[in-house]
Order: sequence, then C-alpha cells, then structure tokens
Amino acid sequence: MDANDDETPVVRSDEAELKQVLGLFDTPAFARRGYDLEYALRRLHLRLERERNGLLDMVRLRLRQWSTVATGPDDWRDAFAAPVAPLYPLADAEPPAWAPLPAPARRRRTVARDLAASVARFDRRWHHFLDALKLDAVNRQIEQYNRYYVLEKECVLGSARLAARNFIPKPRVTRETLLAEHPTLPLPEPLG
Repeated sequence: MDANDDETPVVRSDEAELKQVLGLFDTPAFARRGYDLEYALRRLHLRLERERNGLLDMVRLRLRQWSTVATGPDDWRDAFAAPVAPLYPLADAEPPAWAPLPAPARRRRTVARDLAASVARFDRRWHHFLDALKLDAVNRQIEQYNRYYVLEKECVLGSARLAARNFIPKPRVTRETLLAEHPTLPLPEPLG
C-alpha cells in the first residue's frame, strides 16, 4: 500500500461526516419564516373566500330569480336605477339563463326589491364578519417577517447586500386590504 491509499478513506470519512452534520440542520430560519407567513396568509384568504361564498348564496338565488323575469342584461330600466348585470361576476354567480319574455312589471319589481334586500344583507353581514376578524396574529407574523427575514438571510449568506436583494416588506393586513380583495357588492337600487 502506498501513502495515497491511506488518505482516501479519511477523505471519504470527512465527506460522510460533513453530510451527516449538514443533514442535522433544517431549512434556514429565513426560509421557514417566509413559508410560515405565506401559509398563514393563504389560510386567511381561503377562510375569507369560504365565508364570503357562504354569505353569497341568497344573493346568487336572487340573481337567478332576476334572470327568470328579465330578457337580458339590458332589461332593467323599469325595475332598477342602474344595470344589475355587473353583480353576476362580483357574486361569483353562474351566467344567467335569461327569460324569453319579460315578466309582468309587478313581479319584476318584487324580484328587484328581494335582490336589493339580499345584497344589502350580504354587505351588512360581510362588514360584521370582517369587523370581528382577529388579525393580530397574522400581523405579528408580518411584523416579524419584515424585521428578521433579511437579518436571518444575511446570517446564512454572509452578505447584507445579497440578503436584501429582492426583499419586499409585507404590508399589514387591515380590514380595508381585505375588503379590496374580497369586496362587498354594489347595492342595486330598485325603482318603486
């Protein structure tokens, strides 16, 4: 055996030890912090979507009723002060199956009042839900993310410039930001 044969196992042993030591460590703290925040924000928005969809059920029913008494999106002038067709996508309602002939004016006004009442009730309940929503925990996570993400990344990379590259601080979650993403509905004004 020559001297090179003796050194080979030592190098392999060092590589195995290095791999073992590296295997003991988990994902870097900055990455975990980012993943945790993304997960918390995703859960919050999924919860809002579920709640909003549940509250929209009656509005969707009233929109279906309206489509049975109107002949198309432009058939609203004798029942509403403005078009109601924009409500369909805002409420995530199915595309309307319009009636072949308009219903009598009295029936149309009744359906219009019911639709307006359902939209007003949805808006009121949605505001109440958002007002009762506790945002402290997610805002604390955002605060900690904004404060520590770059620092933790710098510890891993060894460079403040590289750590700060492409970092965009997350804004706090407020009722207004949630309303922008999960809005109320414009209140249709029925005539008569």
